[in-house]
This record gives sequence, C-alpha cells and structure tokens, in this order.
Amino acid sequence: MQLVVLAFFLVVAPLGVLIYQATDSMVTLSRQGREHAKEALDFFSRSQHLRELSGDLVRSARQYDVLKKADIEERFRSQLAEYKQLLQLHSFLIDSSNIETIFALIAELEATPLNNEADAKVSALVPLTQTLYADTRKKLDQRLESLNAKAEEQQNLLWLQAGLLITLSTILILFFSIRITRPVKQLMLRIKALGHGQLDMSKPFKGPKEFLALNQQLEWLETHLQLLEQEKQAFLRHMSHELKTPLTTLREGTDLLAEELAGPLTHDQKEIITLMQDNSISLQSLIEQLLDYNRLQHAGEHDLQTQPILPIIQESLASHQLLLKQKQIQVTLPKQDHPWLIDKELLQRTLSNLISNASVYGSENGLLKISLTVQDSCLRIEVGNTGPEIPDSDLAQLFDPFFQGVNKRQGSVKGSGIGLSIARESIKAMGGNLELHSNQDGFVSFMISIPNQGQTTHE
Repeated sequence: MQLVVLAFFLVVAPLGVLIYQATDSMVTLSRQGREHAKEALDFFSRSQHLRELSGDLVRSARQYDVLKKADIEERFRSQLAEYKQLLQLHSFLIDSSNIETIFALIAELEATPLNNEADAKVSALVPLTQTLYADTRKKLDQRLESLNAKAEEQQNLLWLQAGLLITLSTILILFFSIRITRPVKQLMLRIKALGHGQLDMSKPFKGPKEFLALNQQLEWLETHLQLLEQEKQAFLRHMSHELKTPLTTLREGTDLLAEELAGPLTHDQKEIITLMQDNSISLQSLIEQLLDYNRLQHAGEHDLQTQPILPIIQESLASHQLLLKQKQIQVTLPKQDHPWLIDKELLQRTLSNLISNASVYGSENGLLKISLTVQDSCLRIEVGNTGPEIPDSDLAQLFDPFFQGVNKRQGSVKGSGIGLSIARESIKAMGGNLELHSNQDGFVSFMISIPNQGQTTHE
C-alpha cells in the first residue's frame, strides 16, 4: 500500500507541475494582454485628442486673426496648454522623433503673440500631430507583435515542458508498474510451479511486506506438500510390496488350477479360472504402470548411452507377438538403424506402450508400421497402425493420466488409461517429445522425437 501511494504521488507530481506552469503562463499572458489593451486605448484616445486639439488650435488662431478678441486668444492659450500637457504625458510612454519638434514649436507659440507668423506655426502643428498619431499606432503594433511572440515562445516552452514531464510520468509509471508487478509475477510462477509439483522455493524473494507474508505462506505450503509427497512415496512403496506378494500367490495358484495339477476342471470352472488369470494380469499391469508413472514424475538423471535403436524396437515387439499373430497384423520394421544417445529402458517402455495400443486398437488383418529416421539433428520414430481413428473429442485429453477415450480396447484385458502418459513422460525425461502424428484415412500414428545431444550419428 505504501508503494502504491508513493507511486501515485510521484506520478502525479510532474503533471501537477505542468498544470501549475500552464496556469501561471496563462495568468501572466492574460495580465499582459489586459495591460496592453489598456495602454492601446489610452494611446489612441490621447492621440485622437491631440489631433482634435491641433485642429482646434488652427481654428482658434484663424478666428483671432479675423476678430481680434481677447477671449479667443485666451481660449487658444488654454487649448495650447492642454495640448502641451497631453503631449508631455504621451512622451513618457512612447518615443517619437516628432515630439521634440512639437515641444519646440509649442515653446515658440507660447513666447510669441498671435499673428500671421503664429498662424503658420499653428498650421505646421497639424501634420506633426498626424505623424505622432501614426508613430503611436506603429509603436502599439510593435508591442502587440512582441506580445504575440512572447505568447508563442511561452507556448513552445509549455509544449517542451509537457513533453518532458509526461515522459517523466511515463517512466515513473513503468518503473513502479514493474516494481509492483514483479513480485506478483514471482508469486504466480511459484504458485504455478507448486501446481506442477516443482517444489523448489530456494530462490530469494524480495518485495513489499504484504507479498513477503504471502510468500511465507507459499513456503509453508511447499513444506507441507513435500511432507505429503514423502508420505505418498512411502505409501506407494509399501503398497507395491504388499500388493505384489499376494498377487504373485494368486497368479501362481490360478496357473496351477488352469494346468489341472490339482485335478480335472469342468468347463465352467475353466472359464472362472481364465477370468481370474486375465484380471490378475490386468491388476499386475496396472500396479506396474502406476509405479512407473510415479517414478517418472520424480526421476532424476537417466543413463543416456549411444546405442542402436532397431534391437530395442525388436525387443519391444517380442512381448506382443502373440496378439499380433492372433489378429494377423502385418508388421513393417525399419531397414536401416540409427544409433542414438538414449536411455534404453525409457525408450523400450515407450515403444512397448505404443505397440500395445496398436495391437489392441488396430484392425484385424491390418498393418503395424514402425519407421526410423534422422531429420534436423533429431531422431524420429513413428509407430502407426491401421484401425479406427481417434475421435476429435478425445484429442485434448489423449495424454492425460487415466483418461480412456471413446474407442474400446479389444481383448479381455482392460486398459488403465495411463500408458500414453507414461510414454510421453519417458520421452520427456530424455529431452524429447511424443505427439500424435497422423489421425486420418484409417491410420493412426505417434511420433517420438529425440534431439541430438552431442553424439555422433550414423546414417
């Protein structure tokens, strides 16, 4: 929670700075705009008044020249004083080359009486005032352009700051996202490993205290699962011994009865003995497969040696010859051998399971084809047979332990649904893979792939 709060404030901080900078710039530009508008209004109002006064001065001078009245002269002097006062105020706010000329002309008018010479000087005041008005507009335009340039510069600065601050916020977001999600991913990986039976929690864990507490619970769970696994192993070892001993006695007894060593049997008794033999064989096979599957789940390193593959295929076929002959299944074997780095026991166990499935699920008078090739530095063994195709509904669970599909085994011995699981685990233990290769046109095949692990192959 502390990390989330800290991340929130650190990510929001650059955005807050950006908002403050933008607001401050807007306020400054707005104030300058108002000041500029007020100055422009004052300048234009004063310039317009000066223009009007210059015209009034010309009219007053001409009226005095005609009427020679004192009040007209007094009005002229009052207008001239007002003009001078406005001009003085104007000169403080704007620079113009005409201002000094106008001040000199006003000084001459103040020092001389109204006469024809004064009329000429007053008349000269009008164009000078008009020029001053034009200069005022030019100065205001320059100030407006300066204000626009400053606003554009401030806008570019804000864009630059926005880019930098948003980039900083993005970096902070990524940093804290990784910082927060990394321990979550570690915990997810550990939970997934526990779910797959990989009880290795030796890697150190770092993260917030809430995650550390959760990790401690996972460590407790790991210890508990290890104890349960040890108890399961001990149980299987004991049960295998306890089951095999009476099972062996039962098989020996049924075999003796079947051979009629204890006396002749009726037809019904022979059927019962045959049923007992078949089920005892099925039970023994199930026990052995369960033990094999359990050993593969917890196996360590295997004895990998470079050895020929064809003899292993032939040995795996030997135990299934009887059923293959009964169903008159034709067997096709590879013509060329390819020695490879393998564990003989694991490969033989896999081939035996695949050949067993092919013999019980294959069609009578069908074909069992076993091919052996080397492709892309990988040993490939394909075991295929003619017979019913595997339904699409069974494909997703085909290699799941104890799964039995829609197709039923032929024969008196029932399957356990664990053969393909043992076969795949055996190949995985050698670094390879087992997959369904073909399932169409009445032909089903499985492909064993074992990669090259540094040995020299013989084509």
